[in-house]
Amino acid sequence: MRPKLSVIVPAHNEEAFIGKCLDSLMKQTLNNKFFEVIVVDNASDDKTSKVVKKYPVKLVYEGKKSVIWARQKGVEESQGEIIVSADADTYYPPDWLKTIKANFERNPKLICLVGWIYYSNTPFIFNYFNALNQEFNLLIQKYTKKFPVAYAANMAFKKTALEEFGGYPKHLIELGDQQYLLYKFFRLGEVKIDPKVYCKTSARKLDSVWKNILLYNGWHRIIGYIVNGLMRKEVIGPAPAIRTITPSRKAGS
Repeated sequence: MRPKLSVIVPAHNEEAFIGKCLDSLMKQTLNNKFFEVIVVDNASDDKTSKVVKKYPVKLVYEGKKSVIWARQKGVEESQGEIIVSADADTYYPPDWLKTIKANFERNPKLICLVGWIYYSNTPFIFNYFNALNQEFNLLIQKYTKKFPVAYAANMAFKKTALEEFGGYPKHLIELGDQQYLLYKFFRLGEVKIDPKVYCKTSARKLDSVWKNILLYNGWHRIIGYIVNGLMRKEVIGPAPAIRTITPSRKAGS
């Protein structure tokens, strides 16, 4: 029996986080016959693969250091009808996959499902504004049937829909891919947000706020997205990997 869902987890030097992520995926309430987990080792030079091999998941390798290339590699190795995009530094609650599966079963016209994310170990004020931003995203959807923000750590879509426009945009950089997919999916059919599909991710990219805004979001993601999009090839490469914060030992914290 082929799985209905394929969870794709790209991982570059994630030995500190990947175990917690996979622990959460192994504790899903959805029967494991309905899903597979594919971890894509994205040119890691640490013990990521060694950690992953302890779990009953599929491990594949992508030599080009790019989360977009890694996600596409995972799709190519997948068997499921629904691709579930996840991140290695993220924890998923037990009913996560069951809720995703139920959404697609209830609505055959659904092309893509976007969930919410929460950050671990961040100040209350940051969490408040993050929640406000997601509520605003939901409000926009209510009145326009569209919305501007999606999270690669928590979205699912039909594999056939992705294949219809040729897969992930390998010429774009991180974050550019999810906005690209969102734009394409809106043109193909129904896309919705479900706040019940949520996850908790690390706050390591928020460790240096100004560096994150100016270097990662400003140069690599905004300028990189525009330049690479216009040139249709990778001119500005991906942002440097941030691997300085270790996860909390308490699951889900």
